Amino acid sequence: MPDQLPTLELRCFGPPVIRIDGAEPPTDVLWRKNVALLAYLALSPDRTRSREHLLGLLWPEKDQTKARHSLNEAVRRLRSGLGTDRIRSKGDTLTLDDTALSVDADDLERALTRGDFLEGLTLDDAPAFEDWVMAERGRHRTQASSALLRTGERELAALRFAEAHEAAARVLALDPYSEPAARLRMRAATLAGDAAGALRGFHEFANRLEAEFAEDPSRELTALAERIRNGRWRRRSVASPDVDPPLVGRAAVHEEIFRLVGEAFRGASRTAAVLGDSGSGKTRLLSECVNRWQLDGGLLAVGRALEQDRDAEWSTLRALARGGLLDAPGLAGTDPAALAVLASVIPELCERADPSPALDHAHVATALVSLIRAVAEEQPVAIVVDDGHWADASTLGAWQAAMGQLRDEPVLLAVAAADGGTAQGSRIGLVGEIGRRLPGMIVRLGPLTEADITSLVMLLADWCPDDEQRDRLARRVWYETSGNPLLATTLLQGLRRVTALREDATQWPPPRHTIDSAVPFDVPELVRLMTIARANELSEQGRHVLVAATIGPRVIDPEAIVALTELDAATVDRGLEELERHRFVVFDGDRFHLEAPIIAAVIRGEFLTPSRRKRFETRFAEWSGARTRLD
Repeated sequence: MPDQLPTLELRCFGPPVIRIDGAEPPTDVLWRKNVALLAYLALSPDRTRSREHLLGLLWPEKDQTKARHSLNEAVRRLRSGLGTDRIRSKGDTLTLDDTALSVDADDLERALTRGDFLEGLTLDDAPAFEDWVMAERGRHRTQASSALLRTGERELAALRFAEAHEAAARVLALDPYSEPAARLRMRAATLAGDAAGALRGFHEFANRLEAEFAEDPSRELTALAERIRNGRWRRRSVASPDVDPPLVGRAAVHEEIFRLVGEAFRGASRTAAVLGDSGSGKTRLLSECVNRWQLDGGLLAVGRALEQDRDAEWSTLRALARGGLLDAPGLAGTDPAALAVLASVIPELCERADPSPALDHAHVATALVSLIRAVAEEQPVAIVVDDGHWADASTLGAWQAAMGQLRDEPVLLAVAAADGGTAQGSRIGLVGEIGRRLPGMIVRLGPLTEADITSLVMLLADWCPDDEQRDRLARRVWYETSGNPLLATTLLQGLRRVTALREDATQWPPPRHTIDSAVPFDVPELVRLMTIARANELSEQGRHVLVAATIGPRVIDPEAIVALTELDAATVDRGLEELERHRFVVFDGDRFHLEAPIIAAVIRGEFLTPSRRKRFETRFAEWSGARTRLD
């Protein structure tokens, strides 16, 4: 029976280290040629090499007899120190037994934190071994860089921006001229809100390229820097945490959907459906997907379906056309016959092609495939439908058929819709095809957990002086909102603005009382007070425009406000800009819409008497009817 082998740990990265049962080996095991032989066998295929190969590698300057003697002596000393059966002989081969063997190169990413491969181990009389070490260093650096970049992308998808930044920095330490690493570092810093840091990293990288190779960064990396500089990759005109509250919780969901967005961008068509109740965060999650898409340089077409248009055939398709498709650089490459079919349902295309009546929905879907393929040849394209439960069935059916034909194009179709009811009926029939005929995923957003609310409080209630008050506030928000993200973020953002309400918010529950204790005021009352306080900060004309904006659909038509208020168009435009600055409205790149329905309800209730509201609603109905007849 062979003796039981002691544990053997071999560290090849950084200065070589050998441990036997956790202790230092005998001194002769650490002789340079013995360490070189052990490391070479450990990293050889099947941990096996022929004696002839080892002689030429480690003792090329000696004649055959002396070289064999040196090899035999090295094997004897290693067996003496590591265990007789650690190195086995069979015929002309030597094999390192991997029983109880640990080699750091098997966990490459961790090993590289210690240093370079066999750092400091040189054999001047064995040039072939030196060449092997140099080749292994390059190979391991390449493999480690790839592994670290994959890790960084996973961290980026999981919203762990600091970890993604660190992975990119580690790659740049291995390869200072790695453009994928520079790109990852810039994206991680930007998504973390540090645009200045991202641009600083770009300039450092560009300066290294210039100094070493007299070259500039690629056009793609330079374009990324320009997008970061001008901020146009965001789907909002003013960057503010009050507009895009932080994403907390739901880590697995976020990682999966952002990974899917990346797959679509790289050329594998994907479809995503984000479902949830009102205020569950559907639009916020879509916004983050869209931001990442545009940061990477993709084209975006966004359409918000409206309740009053749900039975108007192709209304959502027309919204998507106006929301970005008509501006696509690759549109000119679409087959003219396909453009003619689409022109029959999208009037704006009549300038490019004479309409040709569509035979059926499948005919429109085929035309859409031609258009999307032409556009995607220029740049990846994302089609985003918000409030998809109001989308017309014709548009959704055509996109369902089109995505079934788009397989290897950089295309993303993302739909946010209310869960249940119409979202599960024929109006959102494509949901049932996701994961079956359509590669993609379905996300269902429920309430935030108590731990999620605590995280949200830590991010948005920096005014709280200590952990005890933050904990009390988190318990209150959780109890009062039942984890609804919209209510929770609205409440916390309001408390950041209205200092007079903070004391009541943090004094519940009272010490030694339970969470069921009576509260000073309920959440709707708190939201009402915060909204009134915000509105009173507006100018008189700003409040006038805000009140008018709450009449009608959430999407704001400036012409409707002109008709309701009898203000001139320029004054209404200035009023909308003021509302945007104060976060009452958001500009999505095409149109203004109110930040949240609950805000509109408060404004109507507090700033409109019943008679004035009746007059406004009558005037809006008259304007809307005249507009419809004109259209």
